[in-house]
Amino acid sequence: MKKMINRSLFLLAGLAFVFASCGKYEGGPGLSLLTKKGRLAGTWDANSIEYSNGNVITIDPNTVNLTFEKDGTFIGSYVSIPFQGTWEFNEDKSSLFTISEAGDTTEYDPIYRLTSKELWFKDSDGDITKYSKK
Repeated sequence: MKKMINRSLFLLAGLAFVFASCGKYEGGPGLSLLTKKGRLAGTWDANSIEYSNGNVITIDPNTVNLTFEKDGTFIGSYVSIPFQGTWEFNEDKSSLFTISEAGDTTEYDPIYRLTSKELWFKDSDGDITKYSKK
């Protein structure tokens, strides 16, 4: 009986550690069964910028969109100007960067929230650019 209690406590402690360490991004989620790459893969439309002073600007969904593939490639458009290249997370997966076909590197602001339907970037001023998955 004592062994069973010890095993149960060990299991609970292990689960608590796993759940506590799952929250990578400040805005969540706390736990996800999908990998970060799995959550990022798909087509995203920019829909708003929420400024740290409380102002919110809505972005036309046809203005900025990004499609990330699991193989590390991406395509996108900004005001109907297409671009493409490769992408990857930084070492600790707190942000990502893209490399265009022309060799230009763009490092995005740190990821604030990454779920299967929401991708938010937060800049150093506290402004949050929000994308939603199509």
